[in-house]
Amino acid sequence: MKKVLFVLGLFSVLQSFAQTVTYKEFEASENPKKVKLDAYQAENGQIFKIGDKITIGNPSMRSDQYLHVVRNDLGSLKRISVSMKGFKAEIKKFRIYGKKRTGYSVMAVTKTPDGLSNLWIEIEGAIKDGEIETTGLNREEAIAKLKETKDLLDLGMISKEEYEKIKKELTPIIMKK
Repeated sequence: MKKVLFVLGLFSVLQSFAQTVTYKEFEASENPKKVKLDAYQAENGQIFKIGDKITIGNPSMRSDQYLHVVRNDLGSLKRISVSMKGFKAEIKKFRIYGKKRTGYSVMAVTKTPDGLSNLWIEIEGAIKDGEIETTGLNREEAIAKLKETKDLLDLGMISKEEYEKIKKELTPIIMKK
């Protein structure tokens, strides 16, 4: 009996430490600060894990700076410039940032090229503004792909079943569900 309780206790402790959390689960969480994660599935479906590399894309601000990617120098958050474009940052951990009143965000914490400080990447905002490169599709890309697939169906190059399968995969992205 003691062994069974020990195994059950160990299993529950391991489950509470880290997990993959989806965008919907994170948004629905009553207390996001308590969520521990080792992987995060963004709204566009891409999964980010500790050890993965995130490629810095184009800055979204007019001053050639990034809005959702900042450098954390000893607790002071500073905007980074376009010189970081193309840098492949390895995810060290995830942090939940924000307040109940203003909302919470999932941040990927990575090393800077010099290794002396960290980059904090607000994943959802960086994806939406193109500040990081992703393998997932944004809404406009999903619509374009669905239109292209419909054209292929109309030309008889794919079956109705293939079209329906692709449509089912793209609908959540297009409808933002």
